[in-house]
Amino acid sequence: MVNEWYQWRKDARIDDLPIAQASNTFPVPYAIRGYHSVADANLTAGMRVSDMQLKLNKVTMNGLFEFHFMMQEFLNRTIFPECSEMAGCEISKQVVIFDMAGISIGMLSHWPALNMLREMLSKDQLYYPECMHLTYIVNAPSMFVTAWKLIRSWLDPRVISKIHILGKDHADVLLKQIPDYNLPAFLGGSCRCSHMPGGCVPS
Repeated sequence: MVNEWYQWRKDARIDDLPIAQASNTFPVPYAIRGYHSVADANLTAGMRVSDMQLKLNKVTMNGLFEFHFMMQEFLNRTIFPECSEMAGCEISKQVVIFDMAGISIGMLSHWPALNMLREMLSKDQLYYPECMHLTYIVNAPSMFVTAWKLIRSWLDPRVISKIHILGKDHADVLLKQIPDYNLPAFLGGSCRCSHMPGGCVPS
């Protein structure tokens, strides 16, 4: 397994990714943090969000995976070590929240998106298995329960045990894991990321 992991890193050139660290001048990678609307598979950019960040229809599957791996590497090489130093203890896991508010039945039945999710989850299980502490899927519509039966069949039981599906009343559960000041206001906390242009999620 370890040999396969090293071979994957070599074949995918993971160590050549431009990961921002204090020792270099690479730009900090930011995930897409917000949008106004979805139409014809294109996103309309929110305030201070570059249109180029949102042209998903011109991004290849390999490009999406490369960006995903770059975010994972940035987390492991930069964010975790810096947070560990600030906290005075080792931090090596993350709590992930997927907010499904506004997700339609059509989106849940979009096979290319589900296939991409399947591939991404499979690769994360293989190559970043211990980075996830918990994952919460909040504001999950009833249709998601059907989709979840399919999605969970792709996952290892240990990973499934870390994933929690929540409806609209999710704030109390999230606040047991995340301090109020670190949880975005729209999820029930008090954080508004005033230090970042556009806040937690530009709108």
